[in-house]
Amino acid sequence: MPSVEQPTTGTALMRGDIVLESREIVREYPGTRALKGVNFRVYRNKVNVLIGENGAGKSTLMRILAGAETATSGELILEGKPVVFKDTRAASRHGVAMVHQELSILPNLPISDNIFAGCELSRMGVVSDREQAVRSKDALHKLGCEADPGVLAGTLPLGQQQLVEIARSLAHSFRILILDEPTSALSSAECERLFAIIHELKRQGVSIIYISHRLQELLDLGDYFTVLRDGQIAGEGQRCNVDREWIIDRMTGRSTQLDGSSPEAEDAGNDLLRTDALTVKTFGGRLVLDHVSLSARPGHILGIYGLLGSGRTELLETLAGARSADGGEILFRGQKCKFMRVADAMQLGIALVPEDRKRDALIPDRSIRENISLAVVRRFGRYFISRRKESVRVQQLAGELCIKATDLERPVSSLSGGNQQKVVLARSLLCEPSLLLLDEPTRGVDVSAKAEIYQSLRLLASRGLCIVFTSSEIEEIQQLAHRVMVLSRGAVVDSFHVNAASDTRLFSAASGMIPLGSEN
Repeated sequence: MPSVEQPTTGTALMRGDIVLESREIVREYPGTRALKGVNFRVYRNKVNVLIGENGAGKSTLMRILAGAETATSGELILEGKPVVFKDTRAASRHGVAMVHQELSILPNLPISDNIFAGCELSRMGVVSDREQAVRSKDALHKLGCEADPGVLAGTLPLGQQQLVEIARSLAHSFRILILDEPTSALSSAECERLFAIIHELKRQGVSIIYISHRLQELLDLGDYFTVLRDGQIAGEGQRCNVDREWIIDRMTGRSTQLDGSSPEAEDAGNDLLRTDALTVKTFGGRLVLDHVSLSARPGHILGIYGLLGSGRTELLETLAGARSADGGEILFRGQKCKFMRVADAMQLGIALVPEDRKRDALIPDRSIRENISLAVVRRFGRYFISRRKESVRVQQLAGELCIKATDLERPVSSLSGGNQQKVVLARSLLCEPSLLLLDEPTRGVDVSAKAEIYQSLRLLASRGLCIVFTSSEIEEIQQLAHRVMVLSRGAVVDSFHVNAASDTRLFSAASGMIPLGSEN
C-alpha cells in the first residue's frame, strides 16, 4: 500500500466529539433483519472506519445515514438533534454525502454533468455549464486526474470513473463524507493522492466514514474503528488499541488468517496456453498490449500483476475472445486460435470472470440460480429446461463455493459483494473450462470471502485446471500465484517464480522505477 500520514491517536474521545449517531437502528426486509439495533458513532474530524464481512450490514447502515433508505425503527442524531433523511437530497442538505462502491456514473453524460447531477449550478433557471466545468476540473485536479470535464463519463476507464464519483463529493460542501471501497479500482498513485485529500479534508473539518476490505489501508488511515457482524456492533476502538488480529477476530468471531503460501504445483507437462508477441490496439490506434508472450500449464496458477492502465484487463479480454488481436498468436492446446467472439473461446474451454461483476457479469433482478446457469442453460434440456437437473447442479456448485444464500431463487442483487463474486465464479465453472481467466478476482470482497475464494481456486488448480488471474494487490499475487508476470504499459517487464515476488520487485517493475530482466 502507498505510505500515508499516520493519524493522531491516543486522545480520549468525548460525547461532544460525536457529529452523527445512529441509535438502536433496525432495518428489516422480508424474511431477514439486516440491522439489529445498531448504535454507530461518527466522530468529528476523524476517519471513522466501518468494517465487517460481506453481508454484515455495512452498506445498509450507510444507505440509511445517506438517506438512500429509511430505518424500520431507531433514530439518527446530527449535532445532538434528531433528524430524518427521507431521501439523499435531504441528507445532502444536512451535509452528508456518500461515494458508493458500485459506481453510479451516468455514462452518456459529460463528467461535469455527472459531478453536478441533482445539484446543478444555475442562475434564474439556466444551468451554468461553464462554472460547472471549472469546478469539476478543480475537483478532479485535486485527485490528480486531468480528464476533460466535457468528456463522456462512460468512455473513462474504471479507475477514472471512481475518481469522478469522489470528485462529486469534493465539488460540494459536505461535512460528513461516506467512502465505500473508494480505492477498489484506483492505482497506487491515485490511492496516494486520495489519502492526502482525506487528511486535508480532516483539517478542513470534514468527518469521514471509511469502508474497505484492505486491512492495511484501514490501519494506515483510521482514527476510530467500528466492526459490524451479523447486523450488530461487534467491537469499537481507537487506532492505538486496534491491530490486524483485533479486526479479524471481531469481524469473524474467530482468528481468520489468509494462508500466505500457495501450494507448489505439479509439473503437468505441455503448455495449455501460449501467446507469442500478442499485440492489441484500441480503435484509435493506441497500443494497449505490446508483443506479450506468456505460457500457462494445467494445474498452475499464473498471476499477472500490473497497475491501472498496464493492459492486464485487455490481455484477459483478448484471451477470452472479447477483443481481437492486431498481431501475434494465441496457441491453445498447441493449435493457433483466432477468436472473433467470446463464444469461440468458450467452445474451446476458456471462461472469463470479469473485473466489474455488476456491469459485465450479473443480471441483478434475476435469481441466483438463473445467474449461475445462464451460460449453459441448454445443457439442462434442448427444448424444455429440466429445472430439477438445473437446480441440482447449481446447488452443488453453490455448496462447493460456500455461497451464503438461504434461497437460490432470490435476486442475485440481494447477496453481498463476496457472494455475488462467487456466483460469477460458479457460472464460469459450470461451463467446465480447461482455462479459467479471472480479472481482479477479489475486488470488493471481505477477508473471509477472499480466503474462501483462494481456497477454491487452489483446489481447482490441484485438480488440473489452468488458472490465469490479474491483480493490482501485491499480497494477492504473493498468496495465490505459482508464477508471476508483471505488466507495465502493455508490455511484459518481468517474470519469475512466486518465491521471488517481493513487494519491492513487484512494485518497481510495475511502476517502471527499476528495469528488471526476466527470470525463469
